[in-house]
Amino acid sequence: MRFILIILILINILFANKNITTITLATEDWAPFSFKDPKTGQISGLSTQIIENTFKLMNVKIKDIKIYPWFRTQKMGYEGKFDAVYTASINKERKQYMLFPKEPIITSKWVLFSTRNKQNKLRFDNLRSLKNKKFCLIGGYNYPKEFITYVLKNAKYSYVATENLNLTKLLNGRCDYMPAVLETTLTKIKTNKKLRALSAYKKIFYFKKPLATTKFYLMFSKKRVDQTFVDKFSNTLKKFKTTKQYQKIVKHYL
Repeated sequence: MRFILIILILINILFANKNITTITLATEDWAPFSFKDPKTGQISGLSTQIIENTFKLMNVKIKDIKIYPWFRTQKMGYEGKFDAVYTASINKERKQYMLFPKEPIITSKWVLFSTRNKQNKLRFDNLRSLKNKKFCLIGGYNYPKEFITYVLKNAKYSYVATENLNLTKLLNGRCDYMPAVLETTLTKIKTNKKLRALSAYKKIFYFKKPLATTKFYLMFSKKRVDQTFVDKFSNTLKKFKTTKQYQKIVKHYL
């Protein structure tokens, strides 16, 4: 009986993976990792191109990629409305609903941003220097655990849906600090029209001391994809990272 059960499980796994020839993805507007190219109207970015090339090597066609605010993107991944979502770090909540490959798409740093007119008033030597300060946060983001635990207990904070709104709040003096992934914020203040009109690049700075170094992944919905397929993606991604094409993509965006 046990032998028959094992055979049935193996057949189900093989059948599930055999049928995965197309995949649907969701992400957020989070340049340089993912964004809608204004010239082509297509979703592009560092994470997007790495994922596209990996699936191409797997002979899996990306049927669709949608962009939403991150809180909604994550929720739809949990509900199984998309096969996978990106670019995400690992936490306990996400692991309840999503499967993570062993291989990350990219590794980056979380830093604290502030405005230059507060540069001489604020500091970041350690977490204690953040006590009673005001923070701009984004709903659904997986901030570094030690940092967010301290802030929620010892500081003031408010949530918004997108990084653009967060940056606007920071520029308007409605918070002291904004935690963010380094590359995404630097890209936004250089390229976003509204932020450029506010001279964000000249007004914003970041503390060199990082909050954390984080690995970011394509995470797969447990309702739509099994672990065998995720492992295959992980192994293929690892191989793609050894290619010149991968280095070319990273160099272009970072």
